[in-house]
Formats: sequence, C-alpha cells, structure tokens
Amino acid sequence: MEIVKLLIKVAVILAGTFGVPLVVAFLANQNKLWRRVILCGMVLLLVRPPGNFTLMLYSVDWYRGHTKGFEFNLLWMCGVGLIIAAAMRGRKPLLRLPGLWAYALYIFAGCLSLVTAFNPLFGVMSVWKFGMIIIIAMGVCLAIEDEEDIHWILRAFAAALVINVLVCIKMRYLEGRYQIPAWFEHQNPMAMWCYFVGLPLLAVSLAKDIRFRDSLWYFVGFGAAGLSIIFSVSRASLAAIGAGAIFLLGASFLRGITPKRMGVLVLMGSAGSIVLLLAMDTLVNRFESSEDTGPENDLRWILNQQSRAMLDDSPVGIGWNSFGIANSRPDGAKYSKLLEAWNANRGHTIVAEHYYANPLTESHYWLILAETGYLAFAGFILFELCTIYWCVRGVWHYRKSMLGFLCLGIGVIFAITYLHSQLERVLTQTKNMSTWMVFVGVMMRIELWRRQGYLPATWDGKRRQLQATATASNQPHAPVRRRPRFLDTTARDENFARDVNPKQ
Repeated sequence: MEIVKLLIKVAVILAGTFGVPLVVAFLANQNKLWRRVILCGMVLLLVRPPGNFTLMLYSVDWYRGHTKGFEFNLLWMCGVGLIIAAAMRGRKPLLRLPGLWAYALYIFAGCLSLVTAFNPLFGVMSVWKFGMIIIIAMGVCLAIEDEEDIHWILRAFAAALVINVLVCIKMRYLEGRYQIPAWFEHQNPMAMWCYFVGLPLLAVSLAKDIRFRDSLWYFVGFGAAGLSIIFSVSRASLAAIGAGAIFLLGASFLRGITPKRMGVLVLMGSAGSIVLLLAMDTLVNRFESSEDTGPENDLRWILNQQSRAMLDDSPVGIGWNSFGIANSRPDGAKYSKLLEAWNANRGHTIVAEHYYANPLTESHYWLILAETGYLAFAGFILFELCTIYWCVRGVWHYRKSMLGFLCLGIGVIFAITYLHSQLERVLTQTKNMSTWMVFVGVMMRIELWRRQGYLPATWDGKRRQLQATATASNQPHAPVRRRPRFLDTTARDENFARDVNPKQ
C-alpha cells in the first residue's frame, strides 16, 4: 500500500512539475486578465493550509529540521510558467534581475556545507527548497507589467487576510480555542504572516492617487490582519504591527494632512481601542503566563550557545539542515551536553533518551551560521540589504505616487521581519517564505522600473495634460512617449529613459 501511495505521489509531482508551468504559460499569454488571475491565485493559495499547495517527496516525519523532504511547491511551479510566458513574449532579463547574485551566493555557500554535513541527503533537501523558492520572486517580477497588476496582487492579499480572520473567528468562538493558528502550523507563523501582509496594505491605502474603493478594501485587509494577530495572542507580532502602523501613518502625514489620512487615524484608533478592550482578558493572561526570559530560563539562549559552538568548530557550518542531528544524541552528543548541563543547573533530572530530538535554535541567523557558516550568512545578509536598498530608492524616486507608499510599506515589513528573524525562524517556513518572495518579486519589478525611467500612471497623465495645455497655447513642450509595456533593456527603453532624464 505504501508503494502505491508513493507511485501516486510521484505521478502527481511529475504532472505538476511539467504540466502546471505549461498551462500557466499558455494562459498568461492569452490576455492580461488571465495573467492577473494567476497572480491572484498564487496569493490566495498562501492563506490555505500548506498541504494544499505543497507535496513532499521522501518525507522524514520524525526529523525536527526546517526541511523534512524534497518539497514541491505549486507556487514555484506557477513561477516557472510565468517565466516561460515572459520568454515567449520576448522578455529576456532573467539573468539581469536585481539581487539574484546575492541569493546565488547564499545557495552556493549552502552547497559547500554539504561536505561537512552530518546527513548530506538532508542538506540536498534544503538546497532544493531554498533554491527553487526564488523562482516565485522571478515569476512575479516578470509577470508584472503595470501598476494595475500590483493592485490585483494587493487586492488578493486583502482577500486572503479577510479569509484568515474568518477562520480565526470560527476557531475562537465555535471551537473554543485559545491561541488561534488558523490554517498555519502554529499561531506565531500566522501572526507574522499577518503583519507582513497587512502593513503594505495600510501604506497603499494612505496614498492619494488610488481609488477610494481600493483604499477602503486595503484598510479592511489591514484591520483583518490586526484582529488575527490579537486572536493569536502573539506579543512580538502585536508590537510589530502596532509600531509599523504608527510609523507608516506618521510618514504619510509628512506628505500632507488629508481627510483620508485623518479618517484612517480616527478609525484605526477607535477600532483598535474597542478590539483591545474586548480582548484585554486574553492578552493579560498571555502576558502573566509568560516565563522569565532571562538567560537562566530562556531555552533560546542555550540553543544559540549550541549554534556558537558549532560555528567555532566549523566555519563552513555543520551542514545545511543538519542542526537537528548535530545538537541531539547520539550523533550530536557533544552539543547536546550543553543543553543537558543547562537543564541540570535548573534542577532537572537528565535522562539521555529525552535528548534524541532536541529543538532547533529559534534565531534564523544563528541557524544559518551554524549550518552553513560565514559565507552563506554573508550571502543572505547581502540579499536582505539589496531588498532594503530597493525599497529606500523606490520610496524616494516614487515619493509622489502610490508606488512610493508601497515601497515604504514593503520596506517597513522587510526591516521588521529581518529584525524579528533574530528571535524567530520567520523565513524558513514555507508559507511565510513564499509570501516574502512575492513581495521580493514586486520590489524587483519596481527597481527595474526605476532603473529604466518608468513613470507612474498618474505622472504620465499629468504630463499629457501639460502637453495639451502647451499645445493649446502654442508653447514648446517636451515630447511625450508612451510608457513602455515590457520594460526590458532594449533600445526603446533607453530612448524613453533619456527623454525622462535628459542628463543621461
């Protein structure tokens, strides 16, 4: 029976790996509506349970590592299809997409760690998972052609958050659960996903150059994110979304005080106060039940000490995805003794059998350092810095348009998430990492637009109005070219960029 299940799984994986990209490529090249539907479908899959869009081949259920098998992800299959569709349309910037060199360094260094891996097969699983996930960002980047495509993605994210909060309400009031995970493995990843998606929606809702119905829908999505986090009772995520919202609202007032922004301030303050009052008992119980987080009582501290010891012993790491073996008995008795001594000092009786499946360090950065060493850590940090750089440049370049607000919102979630990664393995879980890659793809496209002199729709409209005014009054005016539809490095785009910035 197990062989039959395996054969069925292999057949489904082969059909998906070779069939889904071809279908996606065909539909994406039919018309822009199909392409936008595919992008929205990828986003809406993220709110579903991971088993709805992932399938694991050679799954090792007993292992506590961050990857338990060869993961096949429907989102990166769609990404492959979008890349094929872009190639069929004549777009060829695959190797010129920004930031890929840093991510390639991260993957290359991870491959080097396989030489010292406790279990090389587990390391290959991680190379496969983290190597293929970047395809989501590449596909999203190549599929976006204009600002309306981005709005479709944001509307889908708002819908996903509304679905998520409805699931939370069902679990809380119909099932009587306390810390709500929704369709996630745990409540903490759910809460992190909510602030990661909700804050960019709040930022865009504050822009002046979008329709009121879109602004309202984005704000509803942000409200659903905040309510979901309260249901999760996650203290760190609650602080993250609160601090991020205050920062975004304050930054929007620097661009001027408008009735919309004042309304958002009043509505956010009123709704937040009401919800917090209703959930006050739950939050108080959560804070009172928390243990002392000093080193003598914090499990994260001793796990980081295990990571430090592994890095000291091997600067190239102990092998990707090998932490769960290296810090546990019997193979990792050397590092397991650190945890055992810590527990002994706290008065616990040490039983060797209890240390055969020790937990992983919660810090994503210490996990990278311990498993893959300094080189992979440098590649990962460089990639994070690239994404922050794109956001900063985008905020300044598009500061008078919706794109500037979007870059600000994405920059805030990137910064918060990268800081949060010191405490939680935020970007190793499939759903959160896939969501990260969708936003990375959006920022890749905006960075390419900035480099190629792309004008937002509102700016282009103003230029056309100025042209009409100048023509009516017989005044000279600068030539106005159509905004490029496919922004590749072609002679047409170089000419367009020169028209926008004559100094080039």
